[in-house]
Amino acid sequence: MKWVRFHHPDISIPVVRRKIALELMEMLQLSALFMTRGGWAVLNRSCYPDKKAYRNATYRLRKAGLVVHRKEEGPEIPRLELTPAAKESLPAYFNPEARWDKKWNTIWYMLVYDVPEADRPYRDVLRRFLKQERLGCLQQSVWVTPRDIRPQFDDLVKAAAVDSFAFLFESRTVLGLPNSRVADQAWNLDRLYDIQRRYCETTEQNLDLLAGSCSDEEVGALMRLALEAFHSAFAEDPLLPSVLLPRNYQGRRAWELHCRMMSAIGQRLGASN
Repeated sequence: MKWVRFHHPDISIPVVRRKIALELMEMLQLSALFMTRGGWAVLNRSCYPDKKAYRNATYRLRKAGLVVHRKEEGPEIPRLELTPAAKESLPAYFNPEARWDKKWNTIWYMLVYDVPEADRPYRDVLRRFLKQERLGCLQQSVWVTPRDIRPQFDDLVKAAAVDSFAFLFESRTVLGLPNSRVADQAWNLDRLYDIQRRYCETTEQNLDLLAGSCSDEEVGALMRLALEAFHSAFAEDPLLPSVLLPRNYQGRRAWELHCRMMSAIGQRLGASN
């Protein structure tokens, strides 16, 4: 079976390719949400023929306290499951509805920083923080988010003293602009629309192909492709509250199609077990 690969010309494939350990965590989470236990066993065999790489990945995850082995007996019981810490560490787009449906308090949180070149480590810390929290860039050193990031910023202050170079402000207005304009200027929502629209088209094509005849190995390959595509489709999504989303936002449709894909994969693997 030749699955349709999701690709956007502005996305670099090496950038979106998942490390095996993170990929395994994502699969474990998805198996808990969408798949039968027998289906997970088939998926495990189909996706990871390289047992050494699989064992090394699970060892690292266990050592970090991110996965545990189940003690129950039985061939259909998955041996691994995510710990609460692992679930917390997964990207926010694994539960996007929590972000979309959260009531917004109408406060913008603006992070402003000025980091000298000589203090590059602080700048690197800030960049990781900005990426992790999905802030939008209004200007080169002015970033904004509708989410209350005071606890996370406080952690950075205590851990890295970033308050020497950065400040976090709260405001109900930004430059006197309507909230929709702020969102449009801080994030490239037109680009996001294009990426997620293409993702939806690709996923619909693969759902049609999955309805045909394919082996467990081919379904396992589709699972990995689907995860890469899902990551690519949401990597730049700020997951804004519903009140700030543009009318043509494709994220909800993309999430619905992703859930349909995972459910269909789980049904196919469970039926073949």
